[in-house]
Amino acid sequence: MMYYIVIPNTWKAANRKCAELHEYVLQFRYCLIADDLSRDALIEELRHKVKELNEAYPRTRRLKINFNFDNFISCLPEDQHVDEYVFTINLHPVNRTYQFAEKANILKEAGEK
Repeated sequence: MMYYIVIPNTWKAANRKCAELHEYVLQFRYCLIADDLSRDALIEELRHKVKELNEAYPRTRRLKINFNFDNFISCLPEDQHVDEYVFTINLHPVNRTYQFAEKANILKEAGEK
């Protein structure tokens, strides 16, 4: 299945670490994700970036990435205080694509070739 990201939700950065993470995550604005494998790779890339920032800023609260199968990615402190998100990303499924053809306009369901 294909997915797209409109705009990651971010909140006011608590520190330089969160500001760097916001800058990194905002590169995925209006991003199309080709398939489930690419989605999983994106999640791992985000986890790697969070791990890198946790090591670079050891005196700050450690962050973690959560993913649930409602296609919701979130980043928050490991001790999980309520409403302390650093960012969230909603992955919207692509239901169909439109492609122009000379002879006819073709409307395809997602996943059809």
